[in-house]
Parts: sequence; structure tokens; C-alpha cells
Amino acid sequence: MKTIYQLQTKIKREDKIINFGIPDNPDEIEKMHRLRFNSYSYKGYIDPKLFPDGIEKDEYDKDEKCTYFIAKLDEKILGTVRLIKDEYLPTEKECFKFEEPEEMKNIPREQRAELGRLIIIPPDKDRNVYLPRNVIMLFLINTLVSWGLENNILGGYAFIKEKLRIKLGKLKMPIHLIKDYVQIYPKNGILYGYFSQEDDKVIPIFYFTEEFKNYIDKIVNKSLMFKKEDNKFIIRENLYNKFLKILKII
Repeated sequence: MKTIYQLQTKIKREDKIINFGIPDNPDEIEKMHRLRFNSYSYKGYIDPKLFPDGIEKDEYDKDEKCTYFIAKLDEKILGTVRLIKDEYLPTEKECFKFEEPEEMKNIPREQRAELGRLIIIPPDKDRNVYLPRNVIMLFLINTLVSWGLENNILGGYAFIKEKLRIKLGKLKMPIHLIKDYVQIYPKNGILYGYFSQEDDKVIPIFYFTEEFKNYIDKIVNKSLMFKKEDNKFIIRENLYNKFLKILKII
């Protein structure tokens, strides 16, 4: 993988490095798609029979319209997220019908991208293993945002579950809700299971890359949480972070 950031944390009392970056070999890309398949089939988001090889891909993957970002510990992929570049993005083209937000009209279409397939593996069944899932999510987004700013991506759309929206709200992430919308996702779409769960509805959102960058900078540059060495961040072992762990914030 092309590593952009590193995060050092303790796992089973041993210092471990989680690498964040762009997968650049077939093995990593296959493992990423298998992680997507395993997560989405387990949650009922997709029909496993549509993916007999255990690899979840859609038209945007097949048409090479995606840039992928992964979190990797040793040879295991812990998380993934992608950016889609297209003239019209999935949220507005095939998932929802809504009036374009006034704020988005200021961003040219060639400078927009769709954020999606954000997945972090569930906690280890061994309760003695600490995996900072929210921090992994934060650094995945940080990696995506850094790449986005370098490649002139100013903002875009996404769709998320209501439960994730609540979680992101508690973390005060700068996402913007699209309030007036109609869901139009087709019944024959591969993610129909995702869109049809009545107990956890799907919500369209939009974002601005610079807002994400400012939000992340305020967190990762706090000396109480992290020690920084170039592009490597070390989670500090202190009372402040122990308190955040108890609250399940990190």
C-alpha cells in the first residue's frame, strides 16, 4: 500500500502500527472487497448470492471510477472507504431525489466526489484486545481528505444510516443533512437490503473537504490525545485517553 499516515497504539500491551493509505496491489484490493462483502452480507445490506466469489463490487468499482483508502494492521485490513468521481454522483443519480443544496452549487461538478463504503471491522471478541474504532474511522477520513485536497476535491455527497448519523453527531463531525428528499433506490439494486431496513433508515448528506480537514486538525493536533512524529501519530497512554476509552469515544 501507499502509506499516507501511521497510527501507533497498544494492542495486547504491545505497540502496533496501523497504516492508512491507498491499496496498490491486487492482494490488498481483493482483501478490501472481501471485507466489504463480509460486512455487508452479515448486516443484510446485500444478497450474498449475488457475489458467489465473496467479492463485493458495484458498477463504480468495475468502471474504475473509485479511489480506495484502507487501514491495515500487519496483513489484516481493519477498515476501508472510497471516493467516487462521476459527472453525477450515486446519491443524487440513483438513490434520492432532492433539490441541490445552495452551498453545493458553488462547487463545480469536476471538483465533487462521493464518499462511501465506510467500513470498520467490529471489535475483537477478545475483550482484552483494544481496537480504537472511532480513531481508525477518523484517520481513514483524514487520509481521504488529505488526498482529496491534493486532488482538488472540494466536497460532495454521501448516504449514511441513521445510527451512524447519531454517532457522527456525538463526535461533532461536520456533515450536512439533506432534509427534503425522496428515496428512489431501485428494488433490483445490489444495496436494496441496505436501503430497505425500516429500523435504520438511510439519509443523504453533503460535505465540504476543508471543513473535514479543520475538524480533524483540531483533534489530531491535541497533545493530550496524540504525539506526532511527521506523518506518524501515537495514541498517548494517559488519564485523558483512558477516560475517552471508557466513554467509547476513542
